[in-house]
Amino acid sequence: MSSHENEVLKVEAKIQKLCLTLPEPLKTPPGMNLPFVPVRVRDNRAYIAGHGPQNPDGSIASPIGKVGSDLSLEEGYQAARLAALSILASLKRVLGDLDRVTAWLKVFGMVNSAPGFNKQPQVINGS
Repeated sequence: MSSHENEVLKVEAKIQKLCLTLPEPLKTPPGMNLPFVPVRVRDNRAYIAGHGPQNPDGSIASPIGKVGSDLSLEEGYQAARLAALSILASLKRVLGDLDRVTAWLKVFGMVNSAPGFNKQPQVINGS
């Protein structure tokens, strides 16, 4: 193995290598006020509120709708990916460095889906 292969990739470097972008802070629509903060740290744990898909500029990403009627499985997956990037961006703003995250204690994903749609794990996991 080369010395490069032995190096541990830092989280943000890996995000860049995948050509992904952490979004700017959420730009809520006019008149909308979120009554919570996206990330709250207590002791050595970060508690993360619900996040949705965001564009790199912080605006809410589209298309919006129910997977299985308004959105395809692939569009649902892309929305889930953008929501995950939104979470990582919020963590970075609070923690300063994503490499401070050492483990996930719980992962919970929700999918807005049409009646009868049963592929929520594929949307969240991208498989």
